[in-house]
Amino acid sequence: MWFEINWNVFGVQNLPNKWRDVHSISFLKILLRPIDELYYKWYNWRIDNIYKLDHTNQICYLRGSLNDRFDPIERRIYIGDGLFYETLYIFTEAEEKTVWLHTESENETLWLRTESETADTGLDFIVYVPEELYNDVYIMEGLKAHIKFYKAGGKRFNIFIDE
Repeated sequence: MWFEINWNVFGVQNLPNKWRDVHSISFLKILLRPIDELYYKWYNWRIDNIYKLDHTNQICYLRGSLNDRFDPIERRIYIGDGLFYETLYIFTEAEEKTVWLHTESENETLWLRTESETADTGLDFIVYVPEELYNDVYIMEGLKAHIKFYKAGGKRFNIFIDE
């Protein structure tokens, strides 16, 4: 592509033939070293930006980018919903609101949950990470910054240890 340039070869090819000796080429490589280092930084910056553009705030892309960056070998980071259980209301006879949970032919078990299990946690999604990543302060700060970069505005999240 147009952006893949070997600056040492480019410099030698543009050198006149009478100056193509060992000393001139070595001197030219020394002069081109800062340009080559700047090009290397730009090239890596370009690759990082293309990666960021390829990933969005969708859960599958966010999970993939978190695993690519923080757990590339075992890929144990995953994302869950903010609510633990769906809320189901049961009314008393005094309230006189009929709610059909299921018909008699359906043998469905109704689980009664505590308020803390069904309450709105205030989170839109939860990121579950392994304990060794959770205990490292620098990784956690990087993880939070990475999630804040990709998440949609107004979305709330928290990071928990995967059990």
